[in-house]
Amino acid sequence: MPAYTDALGFNKGSSGFDGRAPDRVSLLDVTLDFAKIKAARLAAGATALAAADTLAIFQVPAGGIVLAGGLEVLSAETTNTTATLSLGTAGAYAAALASNALAMGSVALAAPVPYLTAADVLLTINTAVPLNAKVRAFLLVANVNAR
Repeated sequence: MPAYTDALGFNKGSSGFDGRAPDRVSLLDVTLDFAKIKAARLAAGATALAAADTLAIFQVPAGGIVLAGGLEVLSAETTNTTATLSLGTAGAYAAALASNALAMGSVALAAPVPYLTAADVLLTINTAVPLNAKVRAFLLVANVNAR
């Protein structure tokens, strides 16, 4: 169960806070098109994804507090219909969301999650690798660094 930190087939975007967010709250989001990810990994000679693998898809900056997060299936998986995905350590932000139907999954956080140092947030491929699903991952992050 390797933890991949590359961005083959998707754009991780910025790892910083959104400077346009005057209220110091940023929405980090990325769309994962699994057909493009598979093609990019193949073209680069990278290892194919497998069940239990993780992808680092966000980096929460130091001084960030995650207020909410989740996954949204934008285009349902039609091949590996048992594929489920989780976001965050032990599914902290979304747990075992099925990729074979349009849906949004998010876990109610008991308390906001502070990051004293910058850290990756992982997407876990639980049961099977989606081959054609499109999934959006998102985090709502507050910047609590001193000005």
